[in-house]
Amino acid sequence: MNSKSKRNMFLITIVTIAIIVFFVTKLSNKTIYNEEDTIGNTAGNLYNGGLFCERGNYIYFSNFEDDGAIYRMDSDCTNLKKISTDKACFINADENYLYYSRINYIKENPTQTIFTFYNRGIYRTNHNGDKLLLLYKDPSGLLSLHGNEIYYQHYNKQTGTKFYQVGIDGKKEKEISDDAILPASYYNGTLYYAGVNKDHFIHAMDLKTKSDTIFYAGNCYMPIATEKGIYYISLSDNYALAFLDYSSKEPVILTDQFCSSFNISADGNTIYYQVDGGDHNGIYKLDLATGASEIIINGNYKNIHVTSKYIFFRDFDETHTYAYEPTSGNLEVFSPSETE
Repeated sequence: MNSKSKRNMFLITIVTIAIIVFFVTKLSNKTIYNEEDTIGNTAGNLYNGGLFCERGNYIYFSNFEDDGAIYRMDSDCTNLKKISTDKACFINADENYLYYSRINYIKENPTQTIFTFYNRGIYRTNHNGDKLLLLYKDPSGLLSLHGNEIYYQHYNKQTGTKFYQVGIDGKKEKEISDDAILPASYYNGTLYYAGVNKDHFIHAMDLKTKSDTIFYAGNCYMPIATEKGIYYISLSDNYALAFLDYSSKEPVILTDQFCSSFNISADGNTIYYQVDGGDHNGIYKLDLATGASEIIINGNYKNIHVTSKYIFFRDFDETHTYAYEPTSGNLEVFSPSETE
């Protein structure tokens, strides 16, 4: 082979490699989209901070033992793995990505990625913590994944908190409402939420048309829509837990104890809730079939999260996180750093 042929072969090889690298890079950066009914986390978990999120056989969580960094473990709390140093809340997951709100209050040294400059905002990463994508750079409140959209509370100093959406590819950001809607609870393509600024009614918003109707004109908080109906805290009944049937829309009081937060078991048969404001504060569980309630632990707690096998919650002083296993009744301090 003469020198000219060698040069031509070398150029062809270089061009071929460049083309391969180009297409591999393009494919690796391509967003993988979801089915329209994909939901990133349960409504109960999101209302309680979105600090735990179960997807498939894994639980992704904000590790309080490591300043809120994102970790992953198996659903039985084994095989701990650190995903990201970001302090995160409102964690959502689909088959390919994690979505979360970054709450790193101390500015980091922006050497590893340009996005570390923003110690706030909404981010997307893959399940191993790679390929970080900024979706929204300013402070945000509660956020949730539905289909291929992130719905979130958008905040800035000039306009305050409003309700926005942005695609999981970071495109087509737009305002939906000037109310500070908490986008947590979805059922059959409808977002059910309690009004914040204008009223405290339970609203139903069609996610395709964005048409908004009043489902129930009451003084409500934290509505969770399920197949059976809607569970919520009734502010007009001294923060009692209540239930609404989709057809009759007649409120039923489930417990008249003062409830500050609650969550629903994965099978929909049990409610876990915090009782406040009296002599019997604590985490309770309510059997929805029998109506019987019993206390799990006395005291003041918050951030009740539910996974398939465990109930996680924190004490009010943020000293400890607890893991309760309903099948065995076992309750212990959750210290994931000890199992690394």
